Amino acid sequence: MKLKILSLNIFRYYQDWETRKSKIINFIKKTKPDIIVLQECFDDSRYNKEGDNQGTQLNKELGFKNCIYSIAEKLKSERGKLIDVPVYDGLCLLTNLSIIQNNDIKLKKAIDDRHDRIIQRVVLSKEDNKFILFNTHFSNRDDWANDHLEETINLAKKETSTPIIIGDLNIKVQENIMKITGEDYNISWFIKKYISFPSEEETFDYVLLPKIGYKFENIFCSGNHLSDHKALVTTISKVEK
Repeated sequence: MKLKILSLNIFRYYQDWETRKSKIINFIKKTKPDIIVLQECFDDSRYNKEGDNQGTQLNKELGFKNCIYSIAEKLKSERGKLIDVPVYDGLCLLTNLSIIQNNDIKLKKAIDDRHDRIIQRVVLSKEDNKFILFNTHFSNRDDWANDHLEETINLAKKETSTPIIIGDLNIKVQENIMKITGEDYNISWFIKKYISFPSEEETFDYVLLPKIGYKFENIFCSGNHLSDHKALVTTISKVEK
């Protein structure tokens, strides 16, 4: 079994969404992933009809069979200004693969963190191979993000099979990821170095692939002007244990 997975933080409605939306759609069509995971995917009634989140808008053109949107939080303010209409930040997964199960797991929140974070946990199947995927977007401070990764790894250890962890981890120091994940995962950045947040020449986006049962076939980070992030695209294969 081979899987191509695309991950992108789509940067809510900032920087001319309509123009970026077309670019994202074209990039996805060209890349042809089996699974797309999106972070910072907004259902924002200032810009869309309530319920018509950005993932749903993309899928009107892409036509994937499954479009799963998970709300992480309802925003009360933005850039110091109160929001008086429904605005939701969330995660989204698009795929034509069979969905066996999906649920959201709320991550612990630091006392001074203003944002709620979740794991979008999805169980999928391809060619009779069942696997678990965690779509993630951790809080944007090093200690918070490290704590979220540690919590995520502990949750992963409770699963019947080790999940693939993917998304915007908001971790700049890759050695911290290695330290927290231990011997269980191969980390995309250590397989092939890339920059996913070009304005700061940093990397925040990763695929953590279970060492047992999977291997990386290809990794690339591309897509100028899709977002403030580049898209991370990985092809992985399932191997005999």
